Amino acid sequence: MNDPSTPSLAYARMARRWALPQALMGGSLAMQAAGSRYLPRHPAEHGRTYAERARRSVLRNYFRRTVQKLTGRVLAEPLIIDTATPPVLVALLQNMDLMGRGLNIFARDWFQDALVNGLSHVLVDFPAHTEGGPDARPYAVQVTADQLIGAQWDICGQDNVLTQVRIREKATDYQGFEEKEVTQIRVLEPQSWSLYRADDRGDWQLRESGENSLGRIPLVTLYTNRTGFLEAAPPLEDLAFLNLEHYQIRSDQRNALNVASFPILAASGYDPEIDGAIEVGPNKVLTTTENEGRYYYVESSGAALAAGARELEALEAAMQQFGLQFETPTGRETATGRALDAADALSPLSAMTMNLEDSLNAVLALLARWLEIADFGAIGVSRSATGSGDRAADMQFLMAARQHGDISQDELLAEARQRGLLSDSLSVNGAGGG
Repeated sequence: MNDPSTPSLAYARMARRWALPQALMGGSLAMQAAGSRYLPRHPAEHGRTYAERARRSVLRNYFRRTVQKLTGRVLAEPLIIDTATPPVLVALLQNMDLMGRGLNIFARDWFQDALVNGLSHVLVDFPAHTEGGPDARPYAVQVTADQLIGAQWDICGQDNVLTQVRIREKATDYQGFEEKEVTQIRVLEPQSWSLYRADDRGDWQLRESGENSLGRIPLVTLYTNRTGFLEAAPPLEDLAFLNLEHYQIRSDQRNALNVASFPILAASGYDPEIDGAIEVGPNKVLTTTENEGRYYYVESSGAALAAGARELEALEAAMQQFGLQFETPTGRETATGRALDAADALSPLSAMTMNLEDSLNAVLALLARWLEIADFGAIGVSRSATGSGDRAADMQFLMAARQHGDISQDELLAEARQRGLLSDSLSVNGAGGG
């Protein structure tokens, strides 16, 4: 039979570009574990010398720091749950994944994975009837970028409709006090699901299967740097390579400093057969048979070390400034379906924030669909941390649009809350206008 663990061509293309960002997120231990892939061995460098240099190489993690900073900017304030959201759905959002993660923490982890890899996914699942019981409820499962190894879809009109996805999962088998981690592949189709595991010979066997009563594949993809349907590139890839260069140069610099810290004893006119072995100590005398013979120490002038230090400083300054380009407006654009955003000069981070909001609402819609709830409300992401920062200008624009009748009062209040100009807990007198 076909091997369900075979990755798609799109996955293979993306995985090559994920390797470095994911290793940087793992810190010094992950970079050291990668060995010569990210810290090449110099020509003629002795194996033991290289192993010692690699062991001492420590990563200054500007990449992870930038990822955490940008994620914190997007989710600096709690997500906004619309008052029209049914209480049953609000309760689900308090424990999104049945593992204790509420909406804000779940969204943070989802966005961070997408920021590192360019995309990330959420599967909105529902327990099978045989295992669900009366308290069964839909829940969200984060599917990281490297878990979704393949997908197929049909084009229906202007939409791409998933017909199959394959997700690589880790499971734990317990045998008494021992445990064993095993890999399994979950295959989802609009009408069914299947679970495969490899046997002792490496052949994949069907372990479980069942009906998909929703009639569609409930997968939502969050993009931060989309290049195609279910395909993306890491948006911080350039920063990853800068951080790799810094890691390599710093390793060389530290090794050079270690060598330069110990002067080398040299000699001219020295004949080991006549003069004997060299012994250095406070009560030792060095002599040579040559009249012009001499002993001296060779030391580095430090010029190369100074040049390396300047290069490291330049790299550090570049990496510290890198994240600012994601917060700086790149030009006036209009987001789909948001006429009021024509007044905003969107930064890449603002665009990512809008994608996160749209994706969270797609997850909310799937939760509601499992429960057959028609009116499910909305989830909002505050714009105060990622917007242009000119709050007075934003408010002036909204008020002018209201006075000219371009927007209703309800729309004004909703936009003011989204931009952080008005607390969501405040009540406003008067009914909304047309």
